[in-house]
Amino acid sequence: MANIKITDNFGLDADLQIRDDSPLAKAGLTQLVSTVKELFGDFDKPIDQADEQSFDLGATFTSPNLLNDDVSSLTVSAGINCGLSISKAADKLLFPDDGFSPIIPIAPGQAWISVEVDLTASASVGATANGVGVSIADTTKMHCSSDTFFTATAGSLPLLRDGCVTAFNNYSLTTSSTALRTQLPGTVNVTDISGCITVAVSFELPFALNALASANLPFNETASIQPAVTLKLAPSLQIAGDFLVRSFKVSDNLVRLGVYKKKGTTLSVTLTAGAGIGGDIGTDDVLTALLTKALPGVDVAAAGISGDNAKSLNGVIKIALAGGLSAQLNAMCSAAQTDEAAVLYEIELDSGVNTLTDHALGLALHGDWTKLESLPNVRCLRNIAVETSDKKRAFTVNLFGFYTATSVNDYLNSLTVLVDDSGQISITDKLNASRISASVSPFAADTDKLRQALMEDFLCTATYAVAFGKLQLNLAVAQSYLDYKKAMSQDEMRENIRLGYALSLIPHGSLDSIVNSTPSFNHASVSTSVHYDMPALMNVFYDDPATQKPRSLEELENVGRTVMCSLLDSSDDTDAVRMSILQNDDAWAQMDEIGNTAVFNTIPYLSHLGPTQLGVVSADWKSIAWWAESLSKIAPAVSAATLALASAPAGDPTKDPNFMKARHRLADVLGTVTRQTNAAFVHGWGEAVMFALSGDHGSAQMDIDWNSKSLHFGTS
Repeated sequence: MANIKITDNFGLDADLQIRDDSPLAKAGLTQLVSTVKELFGDFDKPIDQADEQSFDLGATFTSPNLLNDDVSSLTVSAGINCGLSISKAADKLLFPDDGFSPIIPIAPGQAWISVEVDLTASASVGATANGVGVSIADTTKMHCSSDTFFTATAGSLPLLRDGCVTAFNNYSLTTSSTALRTQLPGTVNVTDISGCITVAVSFELPFALNALASANLPFNETASIQPAVTLKLAPSLQIAGDFLVRSFKVSDNLVRLGVYKKKGTTLSVTLTAGAGIGGDIGTDDVLTALLTKALPGVDVAAAGISGDNAKSLNGVIKIALAGGLSAQLNAMCSAAQTDEAAVLYEIELDSGVNTLTDHALGLALHGDWTKLESLPNVRCLRNIAVETSDKKRAFTVNLFGFYTATSVNDYLNSLTVLVDDSGQISITDKLNASRISASVSPFAADTDKLRQALMEDFLCTATYAVAFGKLQLNLAVAQSYLDYKKAMSQDEMRENIRLGYALSLIPHGSLDSIVNSTPSFNHASVSTSVHYDMPALMNVFYDDPATQKPRSLEELENVGRTVMCSLLDSSDDTDAVRMSILQNDDAWAQMDEIGNTAVFNTIPYLSHLGPTQLGVVSADWKSIAWWAESLSKIAPAVSAATLALASAPAGDPTKDPNFMKARHRLADVLGTVTRQTNAAFVHGWGEAVMFALSGDHGSAQMDIDWNSKSLHFGTS
């Protein structure tokens, strides 16, 4: 028997005898130094009557690398490198319930003792350390613990001294299929480590192509696009983060093996040729695959997307997809109060073909969890990548200026790709990229600029759709909104929910209890989309679509003010001021009359406001005044273009001078409108105000994901 001397540096000591063939004995554990003397006072008490539940220890090993033959170059950290903890019936559960994992209850007369050792695994540069459940490189610290179950006999649990002997004897590392098979029933091994896992998933990723027209001419009447495209990605994703790998040996032949995301941490997805993009696509050229499906018959490479240009643009696309998938995975696996299962499997060790099972387990313990899924003796309890894929959350790709390019080939020949902080992908020609670009990098989009540009170009697209409806253009007119934050506050979530109210998607007050009981919405993602058919678009422009009677400027401003009020929080001091001005007809009339925000402080209703409040009130007026004036100017030009189109001879209307004159006038009006805009839109106001004008006839939907919860409103 191997002897372990325990001392507390206060003159107290004790000896524990453990088996010579136990991993800790093989590693030469000879001494444990306790930082407190209470451990010795608890030694001769039953486990569940110990006064202390955790003890920090300093362990001395002569051969730590012998803890396990499957892991290379193991060393033990210096100082306090070992821990002993007790879980009792009062704790109710061994691990907090994450809502997904099978719980391990602790009943009266039961207890668990955990032994933890802090280790460092070293691997050569570029290589991967073996057998810890995740893929790690170079030198990585890990905390490895074994939990042993105890139950009362003859009405009493074992003494803590005897329990410690059993727990030290049972300590092991889960590093191979052999280690899993020999792990003692009633024990749980946990490895706390940072690294990567590769998980199995059949990704069919949907994309929503939001093709937009700009104010420019010529308008390409023949341009068409498939608005919804699905791409198949390779059957695996690589996920990096801070993990716990748990192996619970339920019985001799049943083990639950899983990787848990540590609470309060963030996952990140990597799309590489080997794990992510590839497979059915076959190359890293995601952009070509996307555009080929969206634009059937177009030779993307011949249009100029090839070589280094294609490589750069695809790099941006992959960054956006990785960021978007990371956000979705974090929303699926973001429990704030507990570690949460990311992938979790139950394996029957005595079923199936042992060689196949051991091979899949060995790969999983090296970080590749893709092979377990297909084995008949393995049951998947959770795979967050599969859950994310099943939700079919579409990636929106904005194609600015698509309908107003000379040709599809010309559009492709000059395009670039930009991505904003929320992961929205925008494709635009290089000349106009400055409309939405940020200064931080060549491929970065500014979220505020993007929101403004989307509002402008939605207006242009809707205008052309209505004006040239007789041509039966295949225009998909849609608006989208996305808000993603790693930690979204209650106020920010309420702001998004108010957009759901405005879009008639969320019943008023239905989410109050959820918001009030959630201090912070971790990895929250809120996305909306509204699609418009021709009758809905006619309502946007006309008070009476049948006679094409335009809406008055006053009516448009009133709608804009009402909608903006609905998106503000009356309990917020600044929003309350904004609402008071938005609802004040006299104040608004004076702002309209003056029209110069620099002297708004001379208006009696505004003169008492501080700089911040005056600034947001002025921004509200800019948004509404620009928008209302735009629609009031556009509607007559739309009517003129529609009339000219109706009067044009059959055939190609571009040969008719009257139609071309009306079309140019319409483009000039749109150009003036977009050049004059300086609006600072309230989040979601652009979507809500257009929806209101449509008479709530747009087809809207909203998805809210946070803290592993998911809500969907609207159409499927």
